[in-house]
Amino acid sequence: MGIARKLLRWYDGAKRDLPWRRDPSPYKTLVSELMLQQTTVGTVIPYFERFLARFPTLASLGAAPDEEVMALWSGLGYYARARNLRRAAVAVVAGHGGALPADEAVLRELPGLGPYTAAAVASIAFGARTFALDGNGARVMARLFGVGDSIDRPATKARLRALGTAEVPASRAGDFNQAIMELGATVCTPRNPRCQACPLSADCRAQADGTASQLPRRSEKRARPIVQTVCACVTDGARVLMIRRGKGLLAGTWSLPERTLERVAADRVAADLAAEAGVTGGKPQRRGAIRHVFTHRDVTAEVFRIRVDRAGRGGATQRWVAPEGMTELGVSSFTRKTVALGLGSKRDNVARRS
Repeated sequence: MGIARKLLRWYDGAKRDLPWRRDPSPYKTLVSELMLQQTTVGTVIPYFERFLARFPTLASLGAAPDEEVMALWSGLGYYARARNLRRAAVAVVAGHGGALPADEAVLRELPGLGPYTAAAVASIAFGARTFALDGNGARVMARLFGVGDSIDRPATKARLRALGTAEVPASRAGDFNQAIMELGATVCTPRNPRCQACPLSADCRAQADGTASQLPRRSEKRARPIVQTVCACVTDGARVLMIRRGKGLLAGTWSLPERTLERVAADRVAADLAAEAGVTGGKPQRRGAIRHVFTHRDVTAEVFRIRVDRAGRGGATQRWVAPEGMTELGVSSFTRKTVALGLGSKRDNVARRS
């Protein structure tokens, strides 16, 4: 089709001024690409700037403790990305002398780097002629070539990536990939695409057929399971008991003691949670409920406050933390809401996607 010249001309005049595009480096590309997965640009910018200020190099990131990395990621969601980013930094320092490898296949071997991230870094940071197929790219390609099959299917993804790869120019491959992402984010949007402003409208099959608003097609999503949990906000009046979560949802972050609610009374569950943490005394007082919509589940948490005379033991997996000290821990937005409700604040008591 030969869209590169039109697309790059548009990109040169329309691209947004983003911090990872200023004085670019492979490391900045890696951090930005991982942060941008499932997250909007506007949300990512302040996190990216704080993260780079604290960890200016892969070596500094690899040498940092998990807890500090998670604290800087706190509130950004999808916390596995933070753990994988640090693991990738450790692997690069140990196996590649601290420099990100340029080869896409080698990048795929790093922790947390899937096909999209490896292709994006290889192309944007090193000029490799490859196509990074993310949600924006899949949408642009599906409309441009009139692909009506569900983009959730592996065969469709492979086809869309092949179509995109064929369009990547020998030079400015990284700019081409960023241009596709930019076009999908600002013009070829999921709803109400601005086809009149698109530099590729004359080449677009969906525009010619009048099907842009119908593409891309996706498989029907399964309903999120509804989960009910109990959170125990154990406090001595100044500090709150926080537990470091193990495997599963929000792994590695700090939260109130929590358990799925089954057939036991919720207040009994709250008391059991406190007892398991080594805290006794204090009757659970129900403070209300928080609903939080995660990507794969819809959680409603009943929050109980348990007032104790003095703090219990601390350790590697549990701490007594003053509310203002939570900025030093990796704490999710879900946990911030449960703590706020448990301590008596009604702010942030709204549903939110993490």
